Amino acid sequence: MDAGRPYCAGPPCEGQTHVRRAVPPRIRDDAGRLPPARQLARRVRPDQRGGQVHRPAAERGEVGGVAAQRRTGRVTLHDVAREAGVSIATVSYCLSGKPYVKDVTRARVQAAIDKLGYVANSTARTLKTGRTGMITLTVQSLEQPYYAELAEHVIDVAYRRGYRVMVESAGFRRGRVAGIETVRCGMSDGLIMTPTAMKAGEEGQLDGDYPLVLVGHHPFDPICPEFAVNDVRAAFDATMHLVHSGCRRIAFIGAQSGLTGYGRPVGVRRLEGYRRALEAAGIAFDDRLVRNAFMWDEDEGANAVSGLLGMHADPDGIVVGNDAMAFGVIRRLANYGLRVPDDVRVIGFDNVRQCRCTIPSLATVDVGRREVAERAVDSLIVQIEEGRRATPVQVTVGHRIVCRESAPAVAEGRRAV
Repeated sequence: MDAGRPYCAGPPCEGQTHVRRAVPPRIRDDAGRLPPARQLARRVRPDQRGGQVHRPAAERGEVGGVAAQRRTGRVTLHDVAREAGVSIATVSYCLSGKPYVKDVTRARVQAAIDKLGYVANSTARTLKTGRTGMITLTVQSLEQPYYAELAEHVIDVAYRRGYRVMVESAGFRRGRVAGIETVRCGMSDGLIMTPTAMKAGEEGQLDGDYPLVLVGHHPFDPICPEFAVNDVRAAFDATMHLVHSGCRRIAFIGAQSGLTGYGRPVGVRRLEGYRRALEAAGIAFDDRLVRNAFMWDEDEGANAVSGLLGMHADPDGIVVGNDAMAFGVIRRLANYGLRVPDDVRVIGFDNVRQCRCTIPSLATVDVGRREVAERAVDSLIVQIEEGRRATPVQVTVGHRIVCRESAPAVAEGRRAV
């Protein structure tokens, strides 16, 4: 036989070349016949399978999880159980937090999970429990620092409780309430929502028995658990902080007077607190010192200052509806050559991180954002576990004045009032 030509195990073929896979003749039986294909496959040496040597996973130095990842792309409960040396049921008990697992066993299972990078199959969990392990958070706008930081707190709290968060920014779109669809279609287990831009009469869009928590005030009666700061009292305290510093012409930026259709209850409430503080201090209310705002961003804060100075209102203190507008206020005052706090004192709302970085740093009102996130997530999880919406209740969280360079603290004995 020509060693350079492929070996043909079939009968002689006249007039054509019959080429088959090269098979060494030594595997033929005594009669010169090839064995059945199944036996042939068993007898072919590893080095004759296209050069690929097939060995058990243990011989290749692979743990079960690695092999499983190569086969399916994900680590399974079987792989974790094999690595930890326990049963699949024990791994399941550990993942579901069952109490009847020894601490040493639980630690071994957790070590296996960390080593293999196991991630629970959310689809299987949903089929078994009817829950997704996901909650939805709808905020007014992620461009606002307050809402972005609130979302971070909610995500952190939910993660520590074993949940993931789907965040949706509603913007100022009307005709629907963002986020409801994710709950109604089964994509998440419950909804936390900031109803900032909702109008009276729109609460019908939130009808249903699904778990729901509202964060912040709105113009309709309570329909579920709600968590918010007392905006009237917080604005009163912020204004009195400027009064105690000696300010007498105090402006307010962030009102909604005359804005139809898009009333922002928080602005109305904070304006009310401002007016009550002026009355308590014996300072006459001057509507020239009140400026409307709609988007509550840096540009509106800056434009409000231009409006105040253009009318020769000449404020010596400014209470601003949120920190974002206050950033614009400080910048525009500097453009006019006015020094903060020497000429004008400024205090904002929300206590976002950027307050510490402005020049000067911004005094503000901390509105209990972390506490709101903690209590909102916990309330929603209770509803999810009970399978229904909780009884409506309004819960007020605390606030505090954070004194910084734009409106520093005044010693008790040196207060003007």
